[in-house]
This record gives sequence, C-alpha cells and structure tokens, in this order.
Amino acid sequence: MPKNLKYVYLGEYETLPVIVASNLTNGQEENLVTILRKRKEAIGLTMTDIKGISMTIVQHRIHLNEEAKPKRDP
Repeated sequence: MPKNLKYVYLGEYETLPVIVASNLTNGQEENLVTILRKRKEAIGLTMTDIKGISMTIVQHRIHLNEEAKPKRDP
C-alpha cells in the first residue's frame, strides 16, 4: 500500500475495510468514518452488495477442456 493511503475499518473486529488518505487528522478521519458508517449501504463492499448490477456483467468464466489438467507454475 502506498504511504499516502491506509486502511480504516467500518465494522467491528477490523471488518469492512476502506482505503483513506493517511494524512488526515484524527478529527477528519473520525468524521469520515462516521459518515461512511452511516452510509455504508451505498458502498459496494462486494459485487453482490451493489444493487442493480447484474452478476453476469461483472463476472466471467474461463472454460477449460475437460481433458485439461490444472497446474500451478512456481
């Protein structure tokens, strides 16, 4: 992560991470987190959270031949 950015968490136990500027004052960061927590339904934390977007548009599948064997390169 670049030095000018950092994670803050909207949920308990470091859940619902968002990335904010690291040069915010404590007061600015607290105000921002308060607003984001109030409006977190507007933030798509996962693709399924974003209302109105079809998952068929944002996902794709890679079709493999049935005889192909998956492998992982080192």
